[in-house]
Amino acid sequence: MTKLTHRERVALALAHQEADRVPIDLMGNASCILDGAYFKLRDYLGLDDSIKPFREGSTANYYDPRILEIFDVDFHRVFLHTTPAASFRKNPDGTETDIWGITWNKSGIYVNAEINPLRDLDIDGVADYNWPDPERMWYTEGLAEEARYLYENTDYALVARNPVSPGFLDRGCVMRGMDQFMMDMAINPELAKLIIDKTLEIHLGMWDMFLQAVGPYVVMVETADDLGGQENPLISPRMYRKFIKPAQQKVNELIKDRAPQARIFMHNDGAIVKLIPDLIDAGVEILNPVQPSAGGMDSAFLKETFGEQLVFHGAVDQKPVEGSEEELRAEVRRRIDALAPGGGYILATSNVIVDPPTSNIAAIFDEARSYGRYPIGGK
Repeated sequence: MTKLTHRERVALALAHQEADRVPIDLMGNASCILDGAYFKLRDYLGLDDSIKPFREGSTANYYDPRILEIFDVDFHRVFLHTTPAASFRKNPDGTETDIWGITWNKSGIYVNAEINPLRDLDIDGVADYNWPDPERMWYTEGLAEEARYLYENTDYALVARNPVSPGFLDRGCVMRGMDQFMMDMAINPELAKLIIDKTLEIHLGMWDMFLQAVGPYVVMVETADDLGGQENPLISPRMYRKFIKPAQQKVNELIKDRAPQARIFMHNDGAIVKLIPDLIDAGVEILNPVQPSAGGMDSAFLKETFGEQLVFHGAVDQKPVEGSEEELRAEVRRRIDALAPGGGYILATSNVIVDPPTSNIAAIFDEARSYGRYPIGGK
């Protein structure tokens, strides 16, 4: 097969068809690079420091299109613009407070919620809380023109980058405290549902304004939640269906209304195999990060069981990424062998790139481009 454009290659993969090679992705919702590793990679590639952070309050704050070009990445993100009102407030003790009222503390590579603003409130207090307004957090002036320019002047597959990484379970946990929100769903369901409903209003307003601007140009829309632990989901399928699934369905319905051609991507860490049928039913079409180290998330099993219904995104395990280059290249081949036949696979790491040997990052994409050519393994 002759070499395809990035957009053509991705279109075939999303249609569960084999292209010239497996599409590859970097610097998305869960395939980003922690700042320290990004700086090392930037310097390793001989790039200057002209790229500015696209966000704050995280430990992965950079998006560098120059690296996409060097590694022949197939996707390019489009970002919803953030207003000054949504900036983090710096506190004297070094913590930061966001527009939701959550105070965050950075510790090494992690950012943890230190103050949960709804923890001690009753249902009336939650209802009266000063929930943020999407129009105070984001704006779209000039965004449609940006997206159209990328669509008309590059061949990248464009992606609407998720502006709110916490999903409905995540948001309840950081607003209320994980222990308290989990108990709420069991013994105070009206309060738990109110928090989800308030969050849903914000998500719907955000996606409406975002996709009104960029909807015609994107092939993928990123959403996220963290529903999995290492061996099992964090909540039962029954609890998911009662509290989280209805909100996700409403968001996915709006996304499809505003961008009917786009596929819905969902980031979900951990062991979520018991939830996958419900995620599909809720409208998820691309599953990330397909974490192979989590219980029940064997790549070959997932491909055989759900490969006709889902496109898989990610799967390159973090331990080999941090190991030797030989281990890493073998891991890339292992995931391609399991997930790429018949299309429906986008290669990326199974979560953020933390701090591997810098040459390993380049090796991921070198091996993916060479070994990931169809027919895989020359078969």
